[in-house]
Amino acid sequence: MTINRIGNINSNGLNNTKIERKENAQGFSGLLSQSLKISKHANERLQTQNINIDSSTLTKLEEAIKKAEQKGLKNDVLVLNGDVAYIVNVKNRVVVTVKDVNSLKDNIFTNIDGVLMI
Repeated sequence: MTINRIGNINSNGLNNTKIERKENAQGFSGLLSQSLKISKHANERLQTQNINIDSSTLTKLEEAIKKAEQKGLKNDVLVLNGDVAYIVNVKNRVVVTVKDVNSLKDNIFTNIDGVLMI
């Protein structure tokens, strides 16, 4: 009767499991870092101005961020979508604020890297 060492088999299996968990964790955090976030301020503006963001608008905003990144923009951009203006931080993928275009008269936007119309 031959007895195999169980310790070697288990340690190899555990090491493989740890590596997979690290890869999955990095994949998940990478996914989180790529998704668009809405700041508390922007969320408040959406509610007070009765502006709704549907999945189609979110998709357009995400595409706008990708285009801005491709052009080398890293900071805030003004994204115009119909009658709504969004200030989006490209680097952090965050909608910073939202404004109804009709209320933009006499407003000045500073520190904007670019303007995208979607």
